[in-house]
Amino acid sequence: MSSATLTNDQSTTASQQKLVGVFLVVGLLMRCSRYLMNFPLWEDECFLVVNFIDRSYLELLEPLRYHQVAPVLFLWIELTAVKLFGYHEFALRAFPFVCSIAGLFLFLHLAKRLLSGPALVIAVGLFAVSYPNMRYAAEAKQYASDMLVGLIYIMMCVEWWCAFSLTDADNHKRASRWLWALIVFTPMAVALSYPAVFSAGAVSLFVLLVVWKQATTGSDPAVSLLRSLFNQRQVRLWAVYNIALLGSFAIVMLIAAQGQASAELDWMGRYWNNAFPPLKTPWQLPQWLLETHCGPLLAFPLGGHNYASAFTTICVLIGVIALVHRNKTLAVLLIMPAMLHLIAAALQRYPYGGHFKFSMHMAGIICLLSGWGAALLLEAIGNLTRTQRHTLGVTTAYLLLVASGIVIRDVRSPYKTESDMRARAFAQWFWFSTSFQGESVCVEKDLGIILTPKAQTELSFAAMYQANKAIYSSSTPRQIDDLKATHKRPLRCVIYRDPKLEFDQTEFDQWLSDMTSRWELISIDEYPFPRFAKYQSYADGDAARLVDYVEIYQFGPKSSKQASPANRR
Repeated sequence: MSSATLTNDQSTTASQQKLVGVFLVVGLLMRCSRYLMNFPLWEDECFLVVNFIDRSYLELLEPLRYHQVAPVLFLWIELTAVKLFGYHEFALRAFPFVCSIAGLFLFLHLAKRLLSGPALVIAVGLFAVSYPNMRYAAEAKQYASDMLVGLIYIMMCVEWWCAFSLTDADNHKRASRWLWALIVFTPMAVALSYPAVFSAGAVSLFVLLVVWKQATTGSDPAVSLLRSLFNQRQVRLWAVYNIALLGSFAIVMLIAAQGQASAELDWMGRYWNNAFPPLKTPWQLPQWLLETHCGPLLAFPLGGHNYASAFTTICVLIGVIALVHRNKTLAVLLIMPAMLHLIAAALQRYPYGGHFKFSMHMAGIICLLSGWGAALLLEAIGNLTRTQRHTLGVTTAYLLLVASGIVIRDVRSPYKTESDMRARAFAQWFWFSTSFQGESVCVEKDLGIILTPKAQTELSFAAMYQANKAIYSSSTPRQIDDLKATHKRPLRCVIYRDPKLEFDQTEFDQWLSDMTSRWELISIDEYPFPRFAKYQSYADGDAARLVDYVEIYQFGPKSSKQASPANRR
């Protein structure tokens, strides 16, 4: 039996192996269907992806627009995808999709290393159908890569341990190769995922603990440890690993300090204030910990606020207790990422809770522990009720029901909100159709005349307008002198208005005066862009959270007669 095995010597039956295969197929289908449904970009994606419209690789090191923070390697991979495949939803989401698919197979390998029997089935089922894992398979954000990086660290460390626990020379050479793999992987991991440092720190502590325990077994601890420090190849590689980790982390933090962190650290601290432990009011800490862990942090397979993740929390807690009881060494590897994450939250450097996206780097660990804990709980219930053989079937049916519900919901409503769908529909209609009727340009993005400066930096749905325009419009930056208009093909100039942000009326008047000196203003069309909450609908009438506007100014050639006033429709 491997030193990393958590469950008892219980083997996985043929029927259980088939269930694992079923969940693997279900997980693949869920991720592929979500990706191929091509949801419209939603606001959080748009805030990030507008930075890929006209920035270079070096410019992505600068503070990002719309208060976005993302690892530099992720940004470069996204920009590369855009340059290779074009600026559209599939390209923007391609890398997260690949990470999600790779993560599914990697988790299956890891789960088979650590678990067997019902625990293996439930853990794989949880990882396959969990909403967070499926969602970030088709979202242009860095959370799927956070998940994959966390899994890679745990997998490589477990493989190292399995080889190192065997005493023959060949396995020790194999163990050294795994440590070299960790050394090479760490700089890339830290550049790709900010929370990778939590997993990397756990790996460092785990390797040190394993080597220490071996060195101090069977003889005087101090003498053995000193001998190990000077002679142990694994210790020397561990030192190199830590140098790589600290060096990579220092470089990434230096780059962030010159760019994103310097601009956004205070803002993010205020925005995610509730996701930091209340150290100034320590009597509230127990309640905060309970609400955080029973909330979105552990929303696997489903969950959320108001203790909606309570059952998952119970299963994880059972798994943690069993882990500490059975294998304290492995407990360091699987529990320490959460501890380091919590310390970072206490220092107000990375949110803990508030949303499941911040726990994606622990998605594999959460599903492993909750799957094992659920299996132990179901075994106890089955023994008490004498229905043990039915408990796994009920659990499997529940997980498949969750998967079916998620897919049905996506098929019925292939968007996050109706506002996202209609924002894309406008761009598909306007920028494509009007190109056959004459030139159409965006005043701010194509002509470079900034009328609402804060709409380019602060959180605004102007980002969604810009992203969709970049996808569905062929217009490019222009000079006013290059614009053309005829009677049959008038010129359309588009302005996006965010009423909650200050509009530069002086700049607008100057632009309009310049335009009317060259062309005749034929009409001004105004289209409202209502924004609804996630579960609101256009059927709710005036229930919109806010309403932005798109104004379209249509110009034609100057006529010999006096131009008539514009007709506002």
